[in-house]
Amino acid sequence: MCSCFVHLAYARWDTSHSDFREGLTTVRQSWRMKRYAVLFSLALLTGLPASADTLADQVRAEAARLLAQVNAAEAAARAQPAAKPQAVTTALSADLQRFGLAASRLSVEIDRRGGPTDLRCIFRGMAEETDKQLAAAGGATTGADQAKAYARLTDMLKDAVEIAPAVGGMPPVKAGAARASATQCPALRQL
Repeated sequence: MCSCFVHLAYARWDTSHSDFREGLTTVRQSWRMKRYAVLFSLALLTGLPASADTLADQVRAEAARLLAQVNAAEAAARAQPAAKPQAVTTALSADLQRFGLAASRLSVEIDRRGGPTDLRCIFRGMAEETDKQLAAAGGATTGADQAKAYARLTDMLKDAVEIAPAVGGMPPVKAGAARASATQCPALRQL
């Protein structure tokens, strides 16, 4: 600490001293490296899933987070029922696709662990319904049509929030467990 003050005092009188410049450069580089380390650590932390211990927790958390976005989009579409609707935002589309992918992965995980067929089918259906309603919202010609697609997504996301915790206590994969066929899921009911 004292040597820094001595160097600073000396620098006021003689700034041409090369040792001082090298020391100052080293201090600047040290602080720069610390800043980069902190920024890198923050970037790593933000890239991790938001406290999702399991895939079921991730699906539930994603559905809960998406509810607010889909509700806002539905309200905007309902505000102008006869008008041409706004385009589905890229962020909402990407988030819904990510949810659909997570629901599909959860369906496969339930099947892999020999879990209940109905849960597997529910999450497979959610993945399919997400794609279907996202396409319906994007291709809607009126605000009312788009609001219907968003309302179906809202209902599905609410179901995901309620049903996903039921998957959490599944047993680990059993050796030689027979897997159910994907065709064993009953046909989806049209809403």
